[in-house]
Amino acid sequence: MRRGFIIVQGLLPMMLISVYQYSWNLLMKPLMNSLNVNLPVIQVSYSLFVLFSTISQVLGGYIADSRGPRLIGVIGGALAGLGIITASMVSNIAQFYILWSIGSIGVGFVYGVSINLGVKWFSGSRGLATGLINMGFGIGASLFNPAISILISRGEYKFSMVLLGVLMLIVIMPLMATAKYPPTSTKRIRFSEIPPGFWLILASFSLMGIPLQLASSSLSVIGEGYGYLIVAAASSLLPLFSGIGRPIIGSISDKLGRRRTILAVGLVLTVFTMILAIRSPIAYITSTVAIGILGGSLITLFASLIGDEYGIGSSTFLFGILYNGKFVSALIGSVAFAESVEFIKVGGSLILESALTLLSMLPFVLFMRTTSSRVNYLENA
Repeated sequence: MRRGFIIVQGLLPMMLISVYQYSWNLLMKPLMNSLNVNLPVIQVSYSLFVLFSTISQVLGGYIADSRGPRLIGVIGGALAGLGIITASMVSNIAQFYILWSIGSIGVGFVYGVSINLGVKWFSGSRGLATGLINMGFGIGASLFNPAISILISRGEYKFSMVLLGVLMLIVIMPLMATAKYPPTSTKRIRFSEIPPGFWLILASFSLMGIPLQLASSSLSVIGEGYGYLIVAAASSLLPLFSGIGRPIIGSISDKLGRRRTILAVGLVLTVFTMILAIRSPIAYITSTVAIGILGGSLITLFASLIGDEYGIGSSTFLFGILYNGKFVSALIGSVAFAESVEFIKVGGSLILESALTLLSMLPFVLFMRTTSSRVNYLENA
């Protein structure tokens, strides 16, 4: 299979499913008004997206590693497209929760397959290839968000959701129907055989992902008082720079080393989360861009780290487990943030979120000190 087509095969589906996360800031307020609910209630939808798009990757990853990626990829494309279409048609929050969750399962299936096309096929430039594919999850929404904003301003947010769903059906399903993984002799890891160091990686990923989940779900809350244009600009810049940063940081990690790059990214993310607390549009936009670049690269870095440390035989399965850390990040960055704002305001909540991000350094340093790089599962191919 041609390497260039493999990148496209993962990139385009990622661009489309990205709207579930990176267009949420735009869709959230019209959905609140349409469904007649408050902020904490509608934010549960975002957490449900993260929950179901993560837990679905464990089963999807296991099947994709053992039977190939096509079935899971096609089912994922169908669920993602139909989920967002039907969610636009409901009249109460319970129905929305159910249909948004079904679509989120599809997102998880497609995401896991797409990322691992890069992890499995490009051992020599894993960070760059995985970053290029993962870039789609950022730049996709940045392309769609201006049009979504226009439709929302005209009161047509439902039409935007239907249109996006139709695109998912006609683009993702054919591409996933031709996807395949390379043959491998790497030992397949069962759940009971997962090395202890992997759980430290998971803990670090769960906390380090807080800033991106915070920005993805709550830019409109943090930017209250800045005006619609500033918030809309930030909502478009976040996925754009999140996408741009993924191949760049991934390529840097190919040269600098995955472990050192992850540590540096975690520290800088902590700083810019704190800067968000400064009540200034400039600080708001600057921090959004920085969090996009660095936070978006975490999937690329940690997915590549799994391939480096444990080989490609079970990389989709292990990545599926790792991706569940995103649910922890989302709970802290969206629901917990929304609740804490009621008690310690936006500024205090942002300081708390940055402290928890800094805590991610501890399990990763423990992983580095207790686990030698390139363990027995690693394949040289």
